[in-house]
Parts: sequence; C-alpha cells; structure tokens
Amino acid sequence: MAKAYKVTSDPFFVNGNITEAGANTFGSTQISLPLDSLNQEGVLVHAAYFTTTAPDNVAGNLTACRVQVTSTLKTAIVGANDANLIASRTTFVNGGAAEFSGPHIEDFIGSQAPYTEEDNLMIVATDDVFLGIEGANNAAPMSGQVRLVCSRVKLQAAAYAALVTNELSS
Repeated sequence: MAKAYKVTSDPFFVNGNITEAGANTFGSTQISLPLDSLNQEGVLVHAAYFTTTAPDNVAGNLTACRVQVTSTLKTAIVGANDANLIASRTTFVNGGAAEFSGPHIEDFIGSQAPYTEEDNLMIVATDDVFLGIEGANNAAPMSGQVRLVCSRVKLQAAAYAALVTNELSS
C-alpha cells in the first residue's frame, strides 16, 4: 500500500510564545512553518511541549491557563473534537477554603513524554500553525510557550490537495 507522504528531513523544532492581552482573554499568534508549497511539502508534527505561567491561587476558585496549537486560526479554545487541533494543555489550581490543590496538568491532545519519530500528531500542509491561550479566574495575563518537534514531508498530490483544502476551509 502506498503512503500519502515521504519524510524528507530529520526532526527539527518550531517554537512560539504568547501572552494574553488582558487577564482571562483568549489570544492567538501565528507561527510560521518552513514549507515549500510549490513542491507539495508539509510538516509532520511528532510532539508538542508546552510551558505556561502558573495559574493564581484563589481561595474557592478554580483558576487555569489553557494553551493550544491548531492548524487554522481559532477565536477560542477548542475541544478535542476539533479536527484542526494539533495539541493542547490545561494547567489548573483548585482552591479550597483552607487549602489548595495543584497545580494540575491535564493533557487533552499530545503528551509531555519523550517522542519518537513514529509519533504523529498531525500533518500540516499550509505555511502556519496557531498558538492560542486563555486564562480563567486569574488576576494577571497568562503566558505560554510551545516547542513543536516536526519533520518535513513530501505529500502525494491528492493528499496535499485534501489537506490544503481542509485547512483553508476550516
């Protein structure tokens, strides 16, 4: 059976960072990918590693910092059912009346575990990915960073057309 792509590079890193414009507001930034679209090149994302500002400790409240990487521009944090979600992470603190629990990390998509080249989160065929962030119940804006481990791939024409069409129509 023929594969729709062939890996053409060793793994490399693509990095991005973002800070909310104001506390508890969604923000997004564009991260450029080094692609040659004329040769139907895509990026295979093997892993995504996140770091974020720690959420506030507020008695009686759940505070959080949510980050995501998507293949298309989004206007809010999306769920695991969004086809354009590459990876996401939520860090939260659950503040009780007399004690705090956390911070806890809940990975929805992706993993903080060491990757292997066989790990495949998604293939992106357009020139950008998008890093989004949103805090919940925090006094100050949250910041987040992502490091994507990627490889270049050469896509067959039909696979390239399908991926680009999906990404541009989402």
